[in-house]
Amino acid sequence: MNIALVGVDKRTVEILNLTKLMSLPIEITAYPYSVYTELKEIIPTIKNVDGILFAGNFPYVLSVNEIDKSIPTAFLEFDETGIMKLMASLPFHQVPKAISIDSVQGAVVKHVYRELNFPLTEVSAVQRSKSLTVEDIAKFHIYNYRKNPETSILTCLFSVNKYLEDQNYPCTLINHTYFSVLKGVNKIINAINFKNSSGNHPAVVIIKIDKCEKKKPEQNEFRSQRFLYKYFDYLLDFQEQLQSFVFNRGSENYYLISTRNLIEEYTNNYQDFPLLYDVFVKFGFTISVGIGYGMNPINAFTNATEALEIAIKTGNTVKVLTESGQVISPVDQKDSTYNIKKFDEKIIRFSEKSGITAENISKIFTILERQGSNHLTAYDLSKALGTTTRSGNRLIGKLFQAGYAKESGIEQPAKGRPRRVYELQFESPLDC
Repeated sequence: MNIALVGVDKRTVEILNLTKLMSLPIEITAYPYSVYTELKEIIPTIKNVDGILFAGNFPYVLSVNEIDKSIPTAFLEFDETGIMKLMASLPFHQVPKAISIDSVQGAVVKHVYRELNFPLTEVSAVQRSKSLTVEDIAKFHIYNYRKNPETSILTCLFSVNKYLEDQNYPCTLINHTYFSVLKGVNKIINAINFKNSSGNHPAVVIIKIDKCEKKKPEQNEFRSQRFLYKYFDYLLDFQEQLQSFVFNRGSENYYLISTRNLIEEYTNNYQDFPLLYDVFVKFGFTISVGIGYGMNPINAFTNATEALEIAIKTGNTVKVLTESGQVISPVDQKDSTYNIKKFDEKIIRFSEKSGITAENISKIFTILERQGSNHLTAYDLSKALGTTTRSGNRLIGKLFQAGYAKESGIEQPAKGRPRRVYELQFESPLDC
């Protein structure tokens, strides 16, 4: 298990020295910086690690949005052991009664003072925020000190400590302790183990018909019910793909339970969600889907319900809510192989005439758009769709028969046999 340790150079040395005293089943690689502004350059260089551990909450808050969300991440807390160690080292009459502190919650300081039975009149703590700079934090301390010169400034940041010392303000640096580092390391190990086992965690899927988009096929109540039964029967195919079972079925909602691994496989790691397209083509209405992950089915169901509420606001979309509270939108990804907005009546018409699924027609449109040309070979098509060359030839054949493709030349690759080049003409008069 390889863990990246990110922190100011002096802090990473301190932490590495403490970890040498521990028996840990991990390998720690330090990614130190001397000035916090260097974090933007350091984060992209972290590769091939099982997890990232930050030396404190300040670098973590500054970097959290730049980190690959698939990598478990944690930070070392400056906890009560550091405060307690500092206070215990002072004579009783020198223990401060008013404190200005960063990186530690004010409640933690109060708990320590209460435990040690020390008098405390005031605690001012910096609230965590990505927008804060070293200068902002230092000014916070200066303001508190000027307001009350009896205030003791406690900081966990080397840069803030240096800034204040250069300005001749009294300041004390709080360091990590053996126990705070051990607690943080165990936290990242648990996060990594959780990720490695989360593939088998339950995933609840809730599917709801979008009323505003639904086309009423029949007015007769019996025919309408028969239509819904056909819809539910079709969802059994979807259920089979997820190797799941239905635990409740309603007139509009469809509930099933699967696993995270199977959801990720079906969505191609959150790149797409074919059911949205299939339902629209077959039944003429749209659906909203909420998927929830959890340590147990109850947690997963709660997250799925919340995810569905988010999905309904947009309609005809999928929202996934993970155990950590992260929301993933499969069909909203920028690198999606196809986009729901492109799935219109024209694509349905092309699908019906060619006998190719609307999903593949939409993907072909995206392929042509990306390459900026309407010319391709069956090999190009199969490679882009992730299918065999035989499947690519079959799709080209269907497009040719429908009048959407014509042969335009021969391509001679460096190796292998010549390949026919086809020009796709979706705007051809033959479609009129």
